[in-house]
Amino acid sequence: MNNKRRNRMTAGVTALAMTGVLIAGCSANQPPASSKAEGDKGAAPEKRGSITVSMYERNNIPPEEGNWDKNRWTEWVNKNGPVDVKYITVPRWESLQKFNALFATNSAPDLILEYDTGYRNQWYAQKLLMPLDDVIETHSTTYKDLMKQFPQLKKLGTKDDGKVYEIGKVTPLMAGHRIYIREDWLQKLNLQMPKTTEELLEVAKAFASKDPDGNGKADTFGLNLSGNGPSILQHMFGFGEVQWRFEGDKFIHEWDRITAAVAFQKQLFDAGVADKDFLADKNGEKAKQDFLSGKLGMYLHQEIVDKDYDALKKNNPNAKLAILTLPKSEFGQFSPVVSSPIQMVGAINAGAKDPKAVMQYIDFMIKPETARTLESGEEGVHWSKNEAGCPKPLDAEKNKKEISYTSDLRMMSSVLLLGKCSFTEQRSQETETQKTLRDLALQANEAYVSKERPIPTLKPEYLPVLPQDLALVVKNTDQQIKDVWMKSIVSGSSYTAEQAEKDAKSIWEKSGGLKVDEFYTKWYETNKANAFLLKDLYQFGEDAVKLYSTK
Repeated sequence: MNNKRRNRMTAGVTALAMTGVLIAGCSANQPPASSKAEGDKGAAPEKRGSITVSMYERNNIPPEEGNWDKNRWTEWVNKNGPVDVKYITVPRWESLQKFNALFATNSAPDLILEYDTGYRNQWYAQKLLMPLDDVIETHSTTYKDLMKQFPQLKKLGTKDDGKVYEIGKVTPLMAGHRIYIREDWLQKLNLQMPKTTEELLEVAKAFASKDPDGNGKADTFGLNLSGNGPSILQHMFGFGEVQWRFEGDKFIHEWDRITAAVAFQKQLFDAGVADKDFLADKNGEKAKQDFLSGKLGMYLHQEIVDKDYDALKKNNPNAKLAILTLPKSEFGQFSPVVSSPIQMVGAINAGAKDPKAVMQYIDFMIKPETARTLESGEEGVHWSKNEAGCPKPLDAEKNKKEISYTSDLRMMSSVLLLGKCSFTEQRSQETETQKTLRDLALQANEAYVSKERPIPTLKPEYLPVLPQDLALVVKNTDQQIKDVWMKSIVSGSSYTAEQAEKDAKSIWEKSGGLKVDEFYTKWYETNKANAFLLKDLYQFGEDAVKLYSTK
């Protein structure tokens, strides 16, 4: 591995103030490198490119709006953008299988947009991705300027052969997962916000057994163990998004902390505070319905949206929510998942026939004015400027129908470049629901975006690429080990967390996992002075606030 490519990413943080990419998207006013000179009157117009781009299929487009073959925003992009685009859909939660099938039949899209770092690493190892250094240098304007302003993009997009393969974005550092707690239930049962794991268990028991909804039935749960529940509870015990942690001068495997987290989940399950059938709730939908119907005291989830909060209040008019700071465990106090302020999201297919056209599309999609339109709609049609100069919806219901499905279309948007309008403080407050959700989002940022209560470990995208044989070890053991932990949670005294740890270690070691541990240990020993670590994550977030939150 080329360790020099992993040097200190914070060296470029002060470059946030550079003028390479301005809030107004000044690069949009520059002619593309391929434009003909004004005096070349007889030159034929440049042929318009045509490309394919992947798009997550979430089945969330209202029928009257169309589909990913044709809707108002695909038409807008094709009308206003520099190239013709056809979108190739991939199921959001089965994207790896679909992408692999497309690659196998030489029909993968020219531009591959995928959040999962591990998937992109697989395709890089299989030589399915195109190196982008020359493509960016020759054909890009906006993204090339963005890389100058944020050198971290180049460092994180560079693989171990020293070449850039990925396209990224920059966003404010914000809370991701969170715990919503029924504050009205706390008040009714005369309980305090739990500050330790022991107190959390007691509050969950009370929510499940003391009839907090007052209907005289034993039909409430303390919290959810499906969906994002396990991840959030594991973070409470210092087990993060990856299986390794820093300890002094070493980067070691997280066995003790995951064992403690599983033991706590066993306590919750055995105490009857969670749905006994949580394993059947694969995507957390049952937990969501329990929450919306007023049967769940603590909802461990991502950010809830307007329609969900409206449903909760319709079913439970007196419901009052608050954000619970993660309680302290024996390992310290931490926070759940936060956003990745620098995130790689895309790559170009090695078989793309017109990489210039792909780069032109990328440049167009990351411009601030494009990001603003795809996020808020068209000015004068969907929004007008409020006192702060940020979009104010003209018709909330109209916008729900016409704009709500555009998040994946703006997957490359560096929303930090929208300045203050990209920060939580400037969110719309046109309705009581919007005001409440804005306040909850601010509470979440206050509780979870904190160096004093950090996320436990590095985020996956900031780890080095594993060699293909070691990546296969992780892939082959991942589900087996998860099944072992889950078996322990639901098996009572017959299968303890300690026995599960022993069995999980056995699976890991027999499959070659110690070589993975050794790889990461050596990487950390070599790169700890230069790698992008947790302190750099929080420093970047702080600097972004200082430089962009008032622009």
